[in-house]
Amino acid sequence: MEIGILGAASLGQTLASRLAAAGHNIVLANSRGPESLRDVITRLGKGITAGHAAEAMNKPVVVLAMPWTKLSDVLAPDINWDNRVLIDATNIFTSYAPSFEIDDLGDESGSEIVARLAPGARVVKAFNTLPVATMIAPLQEERLRRVLFVAGDDEDAVAIAQHLVSDIHLHPVYLGSLATGGRLMELGGALSGLELFIDGGR
Repeated sequence: MEIGILGAASLGQTLASRLAAAGHNIVLANSRGPESLRDVITRLGKGITAGHAAEAMNKPVVVLAMPWTKLSDVLAPDINWDNRVLIDATNIFTSYAPSFEIDDLGDESGSEIVARLAPGARVVKAFNTLPVATMIAPLQEERLRRVLFVAGDDEDAVAIAQHLVSDIHLHPVYLGSLATGGRLMELGGALSGLELFIDGGR
């Protein structure tokens, strides 16, 4: 699968590496341009190339792995998403350590806002409820799989996201629409930070 990842910090690099290892072709982009990613691409290895944001956004599947506050700089209103799958892995931090602050979205979830900013995209929420180090931490029991939640309104787009979750050896659990499941996954939601496991051998 051809996948563009917007954001090359810890989450973006981790997803790029793991998805490339599963056989997908990845274009990784950040706000500073592909030259700034030369060393990162060399370290991450085969299956990953650096590109501009426009190149990453032109792939059939696009992952938002950037800070929440940068979304409006990237999701321009003139982009033709043409029904592409847009996986929202952001969290609604407006500032980070040492003083973490969370955006007040009122009655909406972040992914509902993403869907409004990207009309024509099929938005799925995934890869946001656990810290990266926790999400990929080794398990003592080989039979176990760590659960990763997924929410979305389009059945086919959700299936693609679930496939990608499985490809990095996590177990996808569908929660429902962006309006219901997305809010449970949001920072402060009931499932944010919740680490669950399933016995994959059964």
